[in-house]
Amino acid sequence: MSEQRKFVPFVSPETNMAEFTLRAVIIGLVMSVILGAANAYLGLKAGMTIAATYPAAVIGMAILKIVRGSILEENIARTVGSIGESVAAGAIFTLPAFFVAGLWKDFFTPGHYITSSMILVAGGVLGIMFVALLRKVMVEDAELPFPESVAAAEIHQA
Repeated sequence: MSEQRKFVPFVSPETNMAEFTLRAVIIGLVMSVILGAANAYLGLKAGMTIAATYPAAVIGMAILKIVRGSILEENIARTVGSIGESVAAGAIFTLPAFFVAGLWKDFFTPGHYITSSMILVAGGVLGIMFVALLRKVMVEDAELPFPESVAAAEIHQA
């Protein structure tokens, strides 16, 4: 039987520190577009993507250190920045499958653009719903480690 350790947050709840700021969101959105485009290219060219969390953590930290941002702003920027990779992966692994399977003979028609947009929106909504349902189990269960998130947190703390 494993022994549970008491979680001690890096930033105490009593601390009054900026977190969800416009500059953190804008930095995250710019990183999301750049990292998403890079992952889309890599995924279509090599057939695999990379985790955008680590570069987003380092780039967000570097930019926010220059403007004296907080560690919580760095976390927001990293989280928003890493979303681009997920969106790109959903598109680059789903849409070519329709073309390869022969469901879409001519890929570049307006009807297929609208259909593919609707498929991606539906996939995004389903992903959000599944994450919302599994959040308690995945986040609050101490037996399930998050190596990627823990590593990103260590980057911020360093």
